[in-house]
Amino acid sequence: MRYQIPRFVLAAGLGVASAIAQAPATSTPNYAQHGESVGARHSDPALSLRAPVAWPELRGGPTQGEGDYSVTALFREAHGEFMDRRERYDPSIEFRGRWLPNQRIKGEPGDFDLLGLDFDAEFPIVVYPDAYLLFGLYHQSRRYQTSTLFGSNGNTGNSPAQNNAENAWGDETVTAAGVRVGLGLFLNDYVLLEVETNPGVYSDMERTLTHKDYDFPSSALMTVQATNDFFFKFGLRYNQVYEDAPWLPWLGFGWDMGDGWRLDVMLPEYFELAYWPTGSTAFTFGTQVQGAQYSVRTVAGGERQRANINVQEVFSYLGLTHRMTDNMSFNARAGAVLAGQNDLTTGARAFRRTSGALDQGFYADFTIGIDW
Repeated sequence: MRYQIPRFVLAAGLGVASAIAQAPATSTPNYAQHGESVGARHSDPALSLRAPVAWPELRGGPTQGEGDYSVTALFREAHGEFMDRRERYDPSIEFRGRWLPNQRIKGEPGDFDLLGLDFDAEFPIVVYPDAYLLFGLYHQSRRYQTSTLFGSNGNTGNSPAQNNAENAWGDETVTAAGVRVGLGLFLNDYVLLEVETNPGVYSDMERTLTHKDYDFPSSALMTVQATNDFFFKFGLRYNQVYEDAPWLPWLGFGWDMGDGWRLDVMLPEYFELAYWPTGSTAFTFGTQVQGAQYSVRTVAGGERQRANINVQEVFSYLGLTHRMTDNMSFNARAGAVLAGQNDLTTGARAFRRTSGALDQGFYADFTIGIDW
């Protein structure tokens, strides 16, 4: 069940995409008209730089006085403002570092530091005046550096001297890496359907990969423009952020409140309030849930053994986003880990799993964004 339904979603999405792709297509991965920045036509000065810059300025185009009847230009004319306003700012390419020091699991001895290094890229390709394909790549790593006793509860011998690294959950690195494939289709001028799947490896990468190292996070999202500034969103997503509920409904909205204020909510995964005093700078406050399931392996008793671990953090933050140029931006966030659920093992069948809620702690991340 973990794999079959996401594969069906992928197959269905690609089937529809194949049909749409029979129309004349362009490989230019952007939606803005020639010579015009995304959102430049809006009266709110913040919109010109706050809009999702997965749809940047076209290169080339017709000479002055000529009409542009390319698929991209027709898409932009029909849906450009919708795409600009529907969601919070999101660069095309992101490099992110995350730091969670001195994290503890309630009831467990010891602690750990978590360093995350992430890469994410998305490239939309207009294939029809009402549709686009989405391709991308992602890579996320989690490096756990643990104290000697972390995870040793229930994994000790008959004496305290046996509370050592051999009986604990030692340093570990897990990785998620894969591709993004999606389809966006306007059902009418005010309703956008997006279907996406992100097949990838979720593993400690220590031995030969098997089918158990792969997962297929997928989603289907409907965005409805209720007013010029309010977008209602609902759908279904599959991932392992919540261990006991991989399939959950999505419910949220994007609201451009005016005077530089914007509110984005997508339950059950994030909430963010942003204030853009200028078109290039934003101050944010939000809460986010992140996590995944990874396959880990070990050699125990001369036998290779494996199991899954589940990790999750719920954190609140204050942030700053600044666009240095049309092509470069950075985002910095700092705050507190409020909660989270971890279920950890070395992979050995005899290891008593380290499970429980996270204590509160510090959270920080820094992101470099690239657009063109």
